[in-house]
Amino acid sequence: MAQWIDLWNSDDWRAETAGWIDAACDAYGIVRTAEPEFWPTHLGSVGAAVQTDAAHLVFTANAPGLSAEPAVTVTAGQLVPDRVVMPLAIDRVAGYMLSPDFGHALGEVSDSVESWELAMASLAALQVSLMGQQDAFFDAGLTVVDPQFLPEQYEQALTLHVSMDANHPLHLPPARADKLHSRLDELRAACSALHAGPVPLSLEHGAFDLHKVITPAEVGQQGRIVHFGSAHWAHPFSSLARPLALMQEQWDCTVDDERVMRVLFAYLGQFSDYGTPDELFDLIGPACMIAPLAQHETWLRLLLEADDKDVAEHAEHVLETLYIG
Repeated sequence: MAQWIDLWNSDDWRAETAGWIDAACDAYGIVRTAEPEFWPTHLGSVGAAVQTDAAHLVFTANAPGLSAEPAVTVTAGQLVPDRVVMPLAIDRVAGYMLSPDFGHALGEVSDSVESWELAMASLAALQVSLMGQQDAFFDAGLTVVDPQFLPEQYEQALTLHVSMDANHPLHLPPARADKLHSRLDELRAACSALHAGPVPLSLEHGAFDLHKVITPAEVGQQGRIVHFGSAHWAHPFSSLARPLALMQEQWDCTVDDERVMRVLFAYLGQFSDYGTPDELFDLIGPACMIAPLAQHETWLRLLLEADDKDVAEHAEHVLETLYIG
């Protein structure tokens, strides 16, 4: 088990964390009224519900490789406070974040077509509002995944895994690497289309679904986007890869299903300054093709300080990100 999971599950760490929460609450003149209720730990993060005399709060701690999430969230909150959940306190080094509880995520309420439309429109509105802010997010620690450089980075990643010891869980056999490398021209074509297209880079969520959107308090409002641990500064349409896969699985259909198309057009409609949904539609395929490649870097950061058992357990997930869709 990763060393940080052992730490998160220890009584000493949880007592120290309660003290950090108390100090953050004291700055707002509120008092914690119960012990933090920790949820099960995951490789990437741990969270806890925090009861106070004023409101319900949520504490999260990120794994060492994902510790930029609090700073990224604060940066987005400073730029567009109504689009994200702005933390009350963070620790940039430790990856801690204490945030107000804005209620249930859409995924806890409904998985209808309407919920997907709201979720994707909310994400797109956030992405559009953050365009041009790359310097602020770079300073916050967000990694840049620019399509124009991705083919070279892909070749470097293949070389890295091929060069590893044959017994290493992350080793890529030469024959398997050659098969992946044979699709490099397809990757180059996809990246060229995105680079030449009208849509600028923005905050690409990396792990978007209905559980990453807080249900708005009133009809007609957009939801707040949460959980940026897997985010990158990249082509925004790459955020569609996971939702499209989930919708097709949920409804047992293909992308051209009427329900999926409704959701896609709700998303694309937010990018009206860059073209109509019909004009932008052809960029979805290339963006979804390259989406897993951005997560390769995320996995490597996450496993950098993990033990051998965790590396072995998650090695295939890392290698799967190298498959060009």
